[in-house]
Amino acid sequence: DMPPSLKSYPKEDRTMAQASNTIKKSLLVLGGNGYVGQNVLHAAIQSNLFSEVRAFNRSGAPKSPPPHLAESLSQVEFLTGDIFDNSAREDAIDGNYAVVSCIGAFGSNDFMKKICGDATIEAIETSKQKGVNKFGFVSSAQVYEGSTGLKIPPSMPMHGYFQGKYNAEQKLLEAYPDGHVILRPGFIYGRRNLGSVQLPLQLIGAPINIVGNHLGPISSLIQSVPFVGKEVSSMVPVESVGRSMIDSLKEEKGVILEAADIQK
Repeated sequence: DMPPSLKSYPKEDRTMAQASNTIKKSLLVLGGNGYVGQNVLHAAIQSNLFSEVRAFNRSGAPKSPPPHLAESLSQVEFLTGDIFDNSAREDAIDGNYAVVSCIGAFGSNDFMKKICGDATIEAIETSKQKGVNKFGFVSSAQVYEGSTGLKIPPSMPMHGYFQGKYNAEQKLLEAYPDGHVILRPGFIYGRRNLGSVQLPLQLIGAPINIVGNHLGPISSLIQSVPFVGKEVSSMVPVESVGRSMIDSLKEEKGVILEAADIQK
């Protein structure tokens, strides 16, 4: 069954009781039913840092969550709506202490720039207006000044993906100079569901990660290859992405974690 529509949840139920002197640290994860988003939600539930954990996405709760995440995801309130629907977005974001964007997709350059960039930018602006304290964003290892990813010509594949992530990062740094959390992983591996089939991406990602980082001269040679070297050296397990995001939300200052920081 589809979860109730966003309108089923009155705004007053998502806000802090004014009589209380304590901050109700509720968390909202955008794109929470995706591969990375589910692991961020799992880490949030396991952390016990938040009084409430919610997700907002177009398709609601995942129909067949991975067994190792199912228990945690059953404790998440999934809200259904379109991030580009101003009213739905504002309703979902209002009253939260922290918002994390795991929104992303692949397709044409225009599509990727919209989904990987504009969607998060809209969420950042709304979060700022609604008084959200912290905003987290899962970016890319290719998003840094002078990176090969950002030098890809507009006509080439993936330009929109990296440019969109870069645009979102810039907006987040401007809006939340002390309240941002930016993660820059490369390829993210781990157990991933594709319909009813679970893909053990860790069986591919973990060995490549070892070759790219822990074999001395061989690793150095691989890392010297433009773009490919950066991606290989920046591979991280999805569990580390989720845990790093939630742990970093506790910091008082802004945080940017490169792949090596996430891998720790």
